[in-house]
Amino acid sequence: MLKFSGGGESPPPVNIWVESKQKFTLKKKMSDQLNKPLEIWIKEDLLLPGVRPAPLLMHLSPPDTNPQLQFWNLLRDKLPEVVKIHRFTDLADAGKIVVTPHFISSYYGLHKEAELNKFRRQVLGSKRTLVTFANCLECQAYPGEILFASATYRDKKEKSIPTPPWIYDLGEKVNMPKPSIPTVGFVGNVEYPSRLNTLILRYIKFSDSMVNWMACNLFVNRNLNLGMRRLIARLVRKKIIKEVRKAKNLQISVIERKGDFFSLPVEERNRQRAEYIENIENNAYILAMRGDDNGCYHLGEVMSAGRIPVFIDTNKSLPELRGMKWEDFCVIVPFSEVHRIGDYVQAFHDKLSDDDFAEACRKSRAAFDQLLPHNFVLSSLEIIAKSTN
Repeated sequence: MLKFSGGGESPPPVNIWVESKQKFTLKKKMSDQLNKPLEIWIKEDLLLPGVRPAPLLMHLSPPDTNPQLQFWNLLRDKLPEVVKIHRFTDLADAGKIVVTPHFISSYYGLHKEAELNKFRRQVLGSKRTLVTFANCLECQAYPGEILFASATYRDKKEKSIPTPPWIYDLGEKVNMPKPSIPTVGFVGNVEYPSRLNTLILRYIKFSDSMVNWMACNLFVNRNLNLGMRRLIARLVRKKIIKEVRKAKNLQISVIERKGDFFSLPVEERNRQRAEYIENIENNAYILAMRGDDNGCYHLGEVMSAGRIPVFIDTNKSLPELRGMKWEDFCVIVPFSEVHRIGDYVQAFHDKLSDDDFAEACRKSRAAFDQLLPHNFVLSSLEIIAKSTN
């Protein structure tokens, strides 16, 4: 503590008073901002009829009636209190915060990505704040853009905010007692049919180190088209399934599929979906791995069921959790170590008593609840509000 020569306490220097006042002013401004609805602007021309809106606009769509999607209604109920939406056709009429109306993946699916990306650049060029949700699409944030994405990397060049892979809530399944032998399940694509990929694999043999580099590298994945990323997904998934089948200490239940699930007839889709859910119900541990992109929808569904994910880590940045760690309920296996997957699962399993196993399953579901849209998105409003200060 500073002292006068006479022994008394000295007053703080003027610059400390100024700095403190600036911090107080900023905090008050933030508090005032968060105590009233956040005003956001959307461009009319970018609204896609019949397409699910981005999370901040979810209340513009009718409530979900599908039991596995009703968690979105919790966000819908909250949004009118915390955001105020304005529409514009001319960017000059927009306010400080502009939100892309849908997930970026929706525009790519309709081949409207060129129009969208032009608009993103225009918004940022106008010195406005742009907020975008990419979902599991490989997408690089533009400088100054607030991009929420599920396909992310632990890389200094990664500017996206790690976001939960929202898809379905399977509902917490009947509690499973700890099995004597770790039971590991998986149902999903392992092959991605493509004439180009088949031709490449016929003439090129990829080493494990090359596959690991491709799967974990931000630059590679952000610059390859979907067809080439599907080659990576095939190599990654084939390797993982091969190694889990070799693990003698695991009781495995693996169903390998190929092709596009959503192009199947309705009856077959329903059958495969039921088989997928049954596999999760019947196994304590479920494989969760990347696909076309470095995201993993499967991870969220496994957590929703209260099962323990065996997450194959391809340098993915996961969303932050409050009051718990991913390692509390998740077996994390670096892809470079996937040949030791049996050891990783066994070590996790052996350290758990019956009660600890039940607690790990409970934490898996609790983490899913913590990352639901009404919790994650609403807590992100502060990030967005700060961008205008």
